[in-house]
Amino acid sequence: MVKNTTHLLDDRIEEMDRKYRKVVGNLAANFAAATIKVQARYFHRIGTAGKGTLRLYENIPGFPEHKIFSSGKCYPVIVRHSNCLSSDDDARLDPRGAALRILSDESKSSTSLLDLTLKTGRAFHARTIGDFATWLVCGAAAREEHVKHAPHIRDAMWDSLRKTNSYAELHYYSNICRLFRFKDGSEMYVKFKLRPFDEQFNEDSGKVERTGILPPETGAIPRDENDKRPLLFLDDDFKSRVNSHEKVHYVLQLQFRQVPNDEVACEIALDCTKPWDEKEYPYVEVGEITIDQLLTNEESAKLEFNPFLKCNEVDVIRATSCSQSASLDHGRSIVYSICQHLRNNKPLPESWRKFLDQSDVKVNFTGCPMAKVMEKEDNQKLTLTRPWHQNLWMMSGQPLLQTALPYFLMGMIVFAPLNVTMYIKEHNTLQLHWLLPMFWFSSGILAGLACALAKWVLVGRKKEGETVMIWSIGIYMDTIWQAIRTLVGEYFMEMTSGSVLFGLWMKLMGSDISWDQGAYVDGMGAVLNPEMVSIERYGSVGREALLFGHIYEGEDGKVKFGKIKIKEGGFVGSRAVAMPGVTVENEGCLAALSLAMKAEIVK
Repeated sequence: MVKNTTHLLDDRIEEMDRKYRKVVGNLAANFAAATIKVQARYFHRIGTAGKGTLRLYENIPGFPEHKIFSSGKCYPVIVRHSNCLSSDDDARLDPRGAALRILSDESKSSTSLLDLTLKTGRAFHARTIGDFATWLVCGAAAREEHVKHAPHIRDAMWDSLRKTNSYAELHYYSNICRLFRFKDGSEMYVKFKLRPFDEQFNEDSGKVERTGILPPETGAIPRDENDKRPLLFLDDDFKSRVNSHEKVHYVLQLQFRQVPNDEVACEIALDCTKPWDEKEYPYVEVGEITIDQLLTNEESAKLEFNPFLKCNEVDVIRATSCSQSASLDHGRSIVYSICQHLRNNKPLPESWRKFLDQSDVKVNFTGCPMAKVMEKEDNQKLTLTRPWHQNLWMMSGQPLLQTALPYFLMGMIVFAPLNVTMYIKEHNTLQLHWLLPMFWFSSGILAGLACALAKWVLVGRKKEGETVMIWSIGIYMDTIWQAIRTLVGEYFMEMTSGSVLFGLWMKLMGSDISWDQGAYVDGMGAVLNPEMVSIERYGSVGREALLFGHIYEGEDGKVKFGKIKIKEGGFVGSRAVAMPGVTVENEGCLAALSLAMKAEIVK
């Protein structure tokens, strides 16, 4: 597993398996593209909202003591009503929504404790996020065939539709569970419901009778020809009710059940396509909501409801697979967050942007205001241009130094051992073929020592995070030393790779390597920037692996240095590449031919 420490993933995404991540990524990318295009919500596009209070009853029978939903407490709330698909005519048949935000009861605090998205209808038409994605992409014929074998899905679709004269006359259901933790340590699954305070409006208020297998696309259902009401009469009605002396009143109800002990029973309890039996799990009335203040249309449009908002007492039920019932609530929270950022022109975190980039749907951020923070200015002065004297040096002096100086230095190194060898040959009876191995070994050791000395003279010690200009004297000296290192490696030191001698050589050049405790390095690619390499005991680097301790970042013509750490027992495979800042954790493995990007953690 490779984890990037500079672009941390949302923990909701990290928990997902590969298929779950792909499904949510494709959904998020599709909805993100639509959001950028219309600069509005995909579902529940327009709505009306108001502020008020939630006052909990003093006596809630059968409900254990809870920190938030405790007797007598009072909270500020916001309620936003909307249609699911119809954004231009309230007379169309459509599921109606009520998003509820419960704010902290602390004075002058606008912190949200809980965001709930409720709708008409006792159930939802998709059990999992995988089912929801499939439903979106399949045609009407496939949907009708599906509900023949799952009639409760058909019933959920029809039951969600409402034809009404007022948002305040409908019942709204959460469909999805939350996990409540009570003061006595017990846990329960809980569903939420809003009902009108006036009991004359029962659960079937505004119900639409079934006329076919499935309802048509609700956004395209025309209003009755004889219906002369204004296009947005539900919006007007809600505003007039809030502004009246009677205000708008709801009763908040909770439906709860014990958390099952086995996984199968949990899946059944969390299945949002099948409502709980109200005889076995009756709704308990816990408080009253009064809406007495309107929000402007602009304030309503900017509202961001976060279904993943949670605390220890009211938690979200997690999922790791797109086939689990909890995946719908878990997965949609990511889609909501991404689309809300785009809709309100907020910069998209890099982790979410990379998440979208990995989907099968490519999102075009061109022209999107939030993308501006990610773009570089086009009118910046070029940083790679060189004056004439630098060009002359790069074309003449630099190549000469990179070729002539290393061989001149090697000639100087070889001279003394060669003289000794010839002297012994002339004054002893030993044949030359017995002396040559000693000559090559001694000259190779001297070459390695000279290379280490040249490293400190020409390059010095680079520090982690240090930056230097790409055309600076320091980089020129580094390229000369790299030429010396290459020649010395080909002459002798590369032959010693994998041995204690090679580890000791790296130590002399500034590497933090446990050469005497089993550290193993089998290649010259580990000494590109020796002082940027740290290898703990039993750490190993395979043949031809490259450890880049530097990188050109393209900003102001700078080269930046970063340390590569291989912790105890860590392994870098043959021909793998590690960029600056990479950390291979204890017994971590960067497989052969793999790439670890900047600041990634390899486990």
